[in-house]
Amino acid sequence: MTRAYLLLDSNQIPNLYARLFQLAQNTLPHALYLTTRYADLASVGPVLIAVEPNGPLAKAFTEEWQTRAGIWLETVADEADLIAHLRSLIHVQLEGDVSALFRFYDPRITRLWLADLMDAERDRLMGPVCTIRLPDGFYIQQKNSNQPCGHYAATPWLTLSAQQLEDLCQGKRDQFAQRMVDHCQRYFPQCLHGVQAQAQQQWAQDCQRSAARHGYSAEDEVMCWIGLYAYYGEAFAEGDGHEVYRQLLAARNVTPQQRLDDLLGELTRQLITGEVSA
Repeated sequence: MTRAYLLLDSNQIPNLYARLFQLAQNTLPHALYLTTRYADLASVGPVLIAVEPNGPLAKAFTEEWQTRAGIWLETVADEADLIAHLRSLIHVQLEGDVSALFRFYDPRITRLWLADLMDAERDRLMGPVCTIRLPDGFYIQQKNSNQPCGHYAATPWLTLSAQQLEDLCQGKRDQFAQRMVDHCQRYFPQCLHGVQAQAQQQWAQDCQRSAARHGYSAEDEVMCWIGLYAYYGEAFAEGDGHEVYRQLLAARNVTPQQRLDDLLGELTRQLITGEVSA
């Protein structure tokens, strides 16, 4: 019988275990970092839990988490075999005998990693997983289900070449840039009106660099920065009439998040008062 599971990123979902208890209190979650060398990071690592397709947990996944914080898996294998295989994928061997944690359960990475592989290679990597369902109705289907299960070891069996790593990184950068463009077109349509696709991607890169110059590089921070960049562009905080923004950026004893909130609050105030044209 085919069973469905969610592999969730507890670093992306606040209070994940409390939410799981609320949504599926009779189902045991499994932290994949436990029993590995990364056990101390278990509270921010991947968590596997069985899911009923039409239950409240499935609804929360679809509405809140599926775009960036986990993947939907289906299998006919025993749960112990599924856990063992997924646990074996938590780290990867890179060139130069360097190992690194591998966030294969980020749906954006899952798609970039598996979608374009040859069937035999994809089947081997999926092990006991017969189907992976991703956002927008996209799914990855195993062709040959007769595959061995991987087992965790201190030295990863999974390897990524330098080119594969660069492809994953570039693919994720491209996806994030498109997400920025979509956000800008939805909330600040005047900024990119009539701008061609290639120039839109360049705009997204320039916006990221602008945010980074002021100490903001995390994705959620850059998404907040879009509003500032959409209205002020490269001149932000340096142009005439930007004194209040310079003061906010220079404020001491303020957390980066509070500083960003203050900048956005000032932008909102100026839009309301007409100091900036909406």
